[in-house]
Amino acid sequence: MGTHVPCLSDRHSVHRNLTFFISKQNISSNCVTIAVNRRGGFPMDELTKPRYQIYYNQKPLSPQVFSDLHVQYQYGNRENPGSMDVFTIFPGIELIYNDFSMVYCDSSLKTESELLEINYCYQGREECQWLCGDYLYLGEGDLCITRMEDGTPGLYFPTGRYLGITIVLDLGILKDHMPPLLNNEKLRLQEFGDRFCPGSHFLAIRANRQIDHIFGELYQIPQEFRHDYYKIKVLELLLFLSMIDPEQERALDRVTKNQIDIIRQVQRRITQNLQENITIDQLAKEFCISPTSLKSNFKQVYSTTIKDYLRRERMERASALLLTTGSTVADIAASLGYTNQSKFSAAFKAVHGLTPVEYRRKCRHERKD
Repeated sequence: MGTHVPCLSDRHSVHRNLTFFISKQNISSNCVTIAVNRRGGFPMDELTKPRYQIYYNQKPLSPQVFSDLHVQYQYGNRENPGSMDVFTIFPGIELIYNDFSMVYCDSSLKTESELLEINYCYQGREECQWLCGDYLYLGEGDLCITRMEDGTPGLYFPTGRYLGITIVLDLGILKDHMPPLLNNEKLRLQEFGDRFCPGSHFLAIRANRQIDHIFGELYQIPQEFRHDYYKIKVLELLLFLSMIDPEQERALDRVTKNQIDIIRQVQRRITQNLQENITIDQLAKEFCISPTSLKSNFKQVYSTTIKDYLRRERMERASALLLTTGSTVADIAASLGYTNQSKFSAAFKAVHGLTPVEYRRKCRHERKD
């Protein structure tokens, strides 16, 4: 993975998410975030030494170091890569760009401190799970503030794509070494944990213009101004959070483990045989769930309807068959549950921008070139 920080214009090819971590001893992240340090005119070595360890596939993960203020953690493989670019902003404060092209990342975290995390999802979808058994799905523009826990399950991205940014705050460091820019009693950084996450609870906020403004601009920063701009945006975010009344914010719906298990079974069921045209009522009866709950829970997990999800899966399968087999369009349509070739062609064009015949011809021509 490169170290390129994506621009906002890459919206359809890059996924962004923003996470903030607050720790009384040091920095950490359940999204596989790490502390970076040193430089910039402030003491960094022991002050910001990480008090946790990230694990990937049950093994300690070490970052690639680009500079004193920038490291990167890499996951997956060439087909399904993931990365986290970590930038040190102040002592005890980091900003992290997350980029994952996978459904699941087997990561975990061992901490030695109390942590608070603020996640902002820019693109894609992320499943958040806590040891208490609560589940939450963050969609594009959503923000979640929560305490970090050891033993939290790995990262799960239902849509297979996730982009974002992470900012880490270490309350212990900030208490004794507060940067002048943040030395403002209105911020009330030491109160963040109790205000937003009393006990083991969390606060989740639906997407809104204010959040979008703060985080969206982090993808439009020229590299030469990046570090100073990060400081400004961190301050803007902290001021915004300081003005929030947690009791008045609209929380995202939680989902139980049983509901998640059912929806995942439904997803496997409808994709096992793409030729079958199964109805919502049939699925609801098969999995002992009401049609209304089935539709609502499925959309919460996958950010789309069952009908649209199935159509997308069929069109992806169709494109593969057009490229790898000599089957006729009619045969491919029939194998994917379409009895009407014209409807199949229209559905394919709606997804790929070309009819099946045009798509096959174009791809073959490109291969010859």
